[in-house]
Amino acid sequence: MEGTDATQEQLDFATALQRTVKAGLFKDTVAKGLNEVCKAIDNKNRPVLCILADDCSEEMYVKLVKGLCKENKVPLVHIPEGLTLGKWVGQCKYDAQLNPRKVKRCSSVVIKAFVNEDDEAAKLVKERIANESDIKL
Repeated sequence: MEGTDATQEQLDFATALQRTVKAGLFKDTVAKGLNEVCKAIDNKNRPVLCILADDCSEEMYVKLVKGLCKENKVPLVHIPEGLTLGKWVGQCKYDAQLNPRKVKRCSSVVIKAFVNEDDEAAKLVKERIANESDIKL
């Protein structure tokens, strides 16, 4: 039991969110890009959450995603950089040492469903979005 408490203390929200996004990529439960994100948010099967980059240069893009999230009651997580989100969703090339190179920005991502409900990262994300609907990293 003491080992699991230490794991939870080391796992912060940003790391848990990253692990949840990466797990979702393998099971195709992540939508990225404006068209896919808008379709996922407007879907009758309500998505788990939406992640939006704060450095998005298109004002109308941000307004649309925020408005859809508010209308459909989808929790919104703000992330400071689109490059970080691009790394999370794999929009980059890797060198021989597996370091990301040529990272492309990603402005928004929607997690449609949790892949593993029992995962520590998923539990942490669930707890946080249950308490807040607009989260800033």
